Amino acid sequence: MARPNSIDEFKSNFHGGTRRNRFEINGSVGSASLTTFHAYAFTLPAVGIGEIPVDYRGRRVYIPGDREYPVWTLTILDDAGGDGSLIYPAFQDWQNRINDHTDNVSDTGPAADRQQWTIKHLEAQGQGTTALKTFVLKGCWPVSVGAINLAAGSRDELVTFDVTVRYDYLNYTSGAGQAPAVG
Repeated sequence: MARPNSIDEFKSNFHGGTRRNRFEINGSVGSASLTTFHAYAFTLPAVGIGEIPVDYRGRRVYIPGDREYPVWTLTILDDAGGDGSLIYPAFQDWQNRINDHTDNVSDTGPAADRQQWTIKHLEAQGQGTTALKTFVLKGCWPVSVGAINLAAGSRDELVTFDVTVRYDYLNYTSGAGQAPAVG
């Protein structure tokens, strides 16, 4: 029998953990036909509830407020072939459709060019295709498309760029079962 706080106790109760490098993102990039692209790094979207401070007799009580959805930033691999070569131009076009560089008008209207993206954190065992966590972002649009840094002295590096998206709300489900909609 394992003693409390022993390495054997830990090993018998730890099931292998999850891996940071097992994920996929699916969703349209504006009007482009891209639905899957190579994200390099990101954090899963944060979800929070605001606080309403109420002072009462020298004490502060916090009442749950409204749900908040901060912007979400991801780093994308710029690719040089197939559909991957279209990813940076697709994000630029998407932003331009929302607000044209020269005419300062929208081609689509405020709600027409919003997309739905699905982010899956995948298991490490088996085929690695089972989602442990799934976030569905509703009403995505790019707030900013980051710069691509180029340098003549760079070696052994791939080009990446950041994209920051705003979304209306999200739904979360876990691999263990369906969770209620968040939002």
